[in-house]
Amino acid sequence: MVERHIPGIAILASGGGSTAEAFIHATQDGRVAAEVGLVISNNPPDKAGVHSRIETLSRRYGLDIEMAEISGHTHPEGNVGRGQTLAESSAICELVTRRGIVHIALMGYMKMVQGELIETYGWQSRHSSIYEARMTNTHPGPLPETEDTYGIHTSEKVLELGLAQSRHTVHLVAAGIDRGPKLAEHPVDVIEGDTAESLFTRVQVTEKVALPYVIGNFLREQGNYLGSTRD
Repeated sequence: MVERHIPGIAILASGGGSTAEAFIHATQDGRVAAEVGLVISNNPPDKAGVHSRIETLSRRYGLDIEMAEISGHTHPEGNVGRGQTLAESSAICELVTRRGIVHIALMGYMKMVQGELIETYGWQSRHSSIYEARMTNTHPGPLPETEDTYGIHTSEKVLELGLAQSRHTVHLVAAGIDRGPKLAEHPVDVIEGDTAESLFTRVQVTEKVALPYVIGNFLREQGNYLGSTRD
């Protein structure tokens, strides 16, 4: 019997972790062939509900998901301005690599990724295929129109620009903010009378349904690509 390899996923999250929860449910009900083994937050438990959410999910499904806090406070060395410190980036990279993770998914992670983490897992201009990168981000709006925005502020930007649609976008993580090749876009129509709150709520619903399939498809095609390059 051929042993089936299940890719290991690490999630980076800053807040409540509702998108991470939706993704973990998808790994358990068969919608995506992946296993979340590690969740890292840049905020402590009293400031980020993702900690308690992951603990609850681990108990529910009998999982062994490691939850870690790595931030500029825990690793302050190498501050290069906006975003992660270099020490923070290296610490995440070391933990992810040690756990044998094949893919990093940013799900509501509110820091610019840089340093060793980008060099090791992110999209680089030298890559000849998107499948050479191993880090994705989910964004609640169209790109590049709403780059460098987050959460409900992205929907505010969509309305301010007078766009007919918002989008849930999944892209590879590259140097900078909201850069890197787009993997998928899912349109969310702007409805007459929409507020930023109502629009953002619909984008979130789309995100939670679509994201597991996008990452699952990417991992499957990446496996095919890497297998072909070894032949």
